[in-house]
Amino acid sequence: MSSHRLSRSYALTVNQLSTVSIPSNVQDALANKRWRKAMNEEMEALQKNATWELVSLPKGMKTVGCRWVFTVKLNPDGSINRYKARLVAKGYTQRYGVDYQDTFALVAKINTICILISIAANRDRPLQQFDVKNAFLNNDLK
Repeated sequence: MSSHRLSRSYALTVNQLSTVSIPSNVQDALANKRWRKAMNEEMEALQKNATWELVSLPKGMKTVGCRWVFTVKLNPDGSINRYKARLVAKGYTQRYGVDYQDTFALVAKINTICILISIAANRDRPLQQFDVKNAFLNNDLK
């Protein structure tokens, strides 16, 4: 792959990401100590923040499954910051009016982000980026 047309910082980012193999399944992730560590951190955070409570499954209902999503977090200079594993609900299996309102994760729309950046630019406000390692709605962040 040629990176001669890329800016220096973007070329560094592409170069860093090309050295990482993102697992496509849990077995591949468990075979790598970095991804295994990321999965353990996610499970510890989910337990620490009491993200779920065990309840009896009502008769005739099906559970909403989950799956692992693997990503690489980068520093502003394009270097690898950390490996991140998230356990996410398979929301596409939910049915409106049955279990649709029980499991959710709010996400900011790109239009909202663009508006916030535009307001900050027009009002000459500084912008900062930060990564919340594990953010949970309806929980106190310290």
